[in-house]
Amino acid sequence: MGYSDFITATATDPLIPTEHSLDIIKAAKEKSLAMSLGKRLPNLAGSSRTLKVEDTLASVYMVNGPSGVNPPGLKQTSDTSWRDVVLTAEELAVVVVVGQNQLDDSKVPIWEEVKDQIAAKMAKAIDEASFVGTVDGVAVWPSWPTGGIRTHAVNAGNTVAFPTGVDLYADVLGASGIYSLVEADGYQIDGVVGAISMKSQLRDCRDGLGNPIFNKDPGSGMTYELDGAPCYFPKNAALSATTGLLVGQWDQFVYSIRQDLTYTLNDTGVISDAAGNIVVNLFQQDSVAVRAVMRLGIALPNPVNMTQETTASRSPFGVVTI
Repeated sequence: MGYSDFITATATDPLIPTEHSLDIIKAAKEKSLAMSLGKRLPNLAGSSRTLKVEDTLASVYMVNGPSGVNPPGLKQTSDTSWRDVVLTAEELAVVVVVGQNQLDDSKVPIWEEVKDQIAAKMAKAIDEASFVGTVDGVAVWPSWPTGGIRTHAVNAGNTVAFPTGVDLYADVLGASGIYSLVEADGYQIDGVVGAISMKSQLRDCRDGLGNPIFNKDPGSGMTYELDGAPCYFPKNAALSATTGLLVGQWDQFVYSIRQDLTYTLNDTGVISDAAGNIVVNLFQQDSVAVRAVMRLGIALPNPVNMTQETTASRSPFGVVTI
């Protein structure tokens, strides 16, 4: 009894079963193209993890001096080095407010609808951050390189502006096309990503004999491919026509989930705007707020390889700019 009693978030948490959190992780991954293509590392145990990445390779030399000479020629020395790539958990979150009367009267399962929308929006945010380094046009992933995968490719010189060659075929698969630039860095292209509007550009793309190169995978009959690499065109608007065509070896993009995704249901407290002004008073306005939080880290280690040992000139990705 008294004037300070209230229903806490802990008391209402059971209203959102644990399996919903697990469902959202699964749904977000299924809806996120970047997470589907990239390599998932073990879950983060804390807020960050340092990856030790090979930066330079040791050299081997022939020993000078004729065979059989005693003593033999001098053996040369070599060194090697590593660099740190920090995988930092960043936060994606949203608060959804629903009136209690709406929850009571609705014939539609509002929570299920909200859950699906949150999963889709989180997936889009992850894709945007991964591909172009922004979420809704704002760079908000501090530990991820500015501009994401696209800018990483551009900075390494792996970019072709369409039309540079005689046509799009030359710009993608020609001797100086984007595939060749990525391969020159020691990587094998296993996936192509573009906005859905890029499909119209590719459908008219033909080789020197007039044969279409943008074909459906004969195995699935659904997935398109370019020189054996499957093509993906996300429908979540994470990519725009100006993004161009991203190609690369996608297991070089890595991510790790910090397993503290939470869903908190609360019918007390207030929702404030950025200036601190109260927008909704949950208790007084008979409303319920669901807070969704997900944390994960993404990284592009780009380890040294024997084909291209200069880090600044190496990227597992390339982009055809439009």
